[in-house]
Amino acid sequence: MPITSRVRSIIRAVLLVCALPGIYEAGASIAFVLRERKANADFAALRLPVEPAPFRGERLMVIAPHCDDETLGCGGLMQQTLHDGGQVEVVFLTNGDAFRTAVECMTHRVNVSPADFIKFADLRQRESTRVLEYLGVKPANILFLGYPDQGSMNIWHSHWLSSSPYMSPYTRCSASPYNVCYHPGAPYSGESVVSDLQNVIRQYRPTLITVTHPSDDHVDHVGAEAFTHTALALLRLSPTDARWATGVRLQYYLVHHGDWPIPQGVYTKLPLTPPRPLAYLDTHWNELKLTRPEVLAKLHAINMYHSQTAMMGRFLDSFARSTELFGTLDTQTVPEIAGSLKPQAATWTQLSPILLNPQRDGIMRALNGDANISSVYMARRAGTLALLVKYRNSLSSHYRYFVTIRPFGSSGQSSMTAINLRYIPGAASTANGVSFQRYARSLVVKVPWSIVLQHTMGVPPVLAGVSASTSIGDVMVDKTGIRLVHFGPPKSVTTGAQLALFNDTGRRY
Repeated sequence: MPITSRVRSIIRAVLLVCALPGIYEAGASIAFVLRERKANADFAALRLPVEPAPFRGERLMVIAPHCDDETLGCGGLMQQTLHDGGQVEVVFLTNGDAFRTAVECMTHRVNVSPADFIKFADLRQRESTRVLEYLGVKPANILFLGYPDQGSMNIWHSHWLSSSPYMSPYTRCSASPYNVCYHPGAPYSGESVVSDLQNVIRQYRPTLITVTHPSDDHVDHVGAEAFTHTALALLRLSPTDARWATGVRLQYYLVHHGDWPIPQGVYTKLPLTPPRPLAYLDTHWNELKLTRPEVLAKLHAINMYHSQTAMMGRFLDSFARSTELFGTLDTQTVPEIAGSLKPQAATWTQLSPILLNPQRDGIMRALNGDANISSVYMARRAGTLALLVKYRNSLSSHYRYFVTIRPFGSSGQSSMTAINLRYIPGAASTANGVSFQRYARSLVVKVPWSIVLQHTMGVPPVLAGVSASTSIGDVMVDKTGIRLVHFGPPKSVTTGAQLALFNDTGRRY
């Protein structure tokens, strides 16, 4: 039976209605990208405070998540430090052994083996050594820790103890398999990472440490900052190391944030300025001015990373600019409070947030304001650790809301898993002593102090790494970096019976 024009019109109308959500999403995505690119490009005119040049006795330690991050973020700073009579040591947390596309290009095969990933990591080690020698860094001052690429956050959240290390799905190793390694056979565990970082910092005694920013988009970059900051903070609390460790400056460089830096490509006369969403939050940004020879040497060094430039050369070239970008964050201490924990109460309004999170800094966050985190506050009250997480819009039952806390005792004691908290609007708001109170655009989380002590083996905590995230189903919508906060002396000690409330099974409370 032939289809009449009326039926065809109805079919077209139905198809159009079905297609409208996709058309809207595509249009919104294109508009967002164009708007962000223009905004980031306009920031090229932003003028920042000038970073002081390295002094003659500077001992710079650059900690890089992967082989090439050190040159992208600090290629000019390393040159200036060496030129002015200082010293430079570079520490690679991973060898970048999980870059599947690059491994496939190297082997000319789609089906690659764990041995291929390890072989590729050896290549990246050799590349890094050549690049850094070109920049003037001595081979003895180039250290490879050999931890797993793409594994930092898994280790941070769920594999702290060496008795149950993380296994890389790429190399199929749970300990470093590399011949060139600071700690051969290092288990893939949080306590091993922090111990190695403490040892390299203690042995070198830097005056300045640079590491990736906690708001970097890459999980290994977030993890590198968290592990580095934890190692340094514990050294500052150690009676034998506090005197020199307290004087070590900690600064951050940025590599991944959306499509930053804009424009991409070789623009050696433009300055490197922060991406718009991060420019005016809680980071104090400075710019280090580079000479023309320093910029060109950095550009050449970047292009010596052939395994990386083959796939993302324009992006990497974007870091050879007339300035380099470095930031600092204020130290945060968890206060003791009294009074109401409602979001608008004076209890919270008199406090500073422990972190501010970028807004609308991705298409998912722009379209899902209910899951876009704006800030996190933290305080202690009457045997409870309380957190206030604020969002751009009202909380919705479509999303899942997460908070993670990893506390540490004075000697670095921490449990296998972090305190991983999940809230689903509409579900039970209390579980195992942890309670959630939902407000219009805020979530208050109350964690009994006994739980915190259980995660530090009963030792009063001195530090904690805190982060928040949101998802829709299994798709991440927003996540903060990890911020390290300090605790004052505790006013109460829990009993041994209370410490038995939880175990290290990796469950979410």
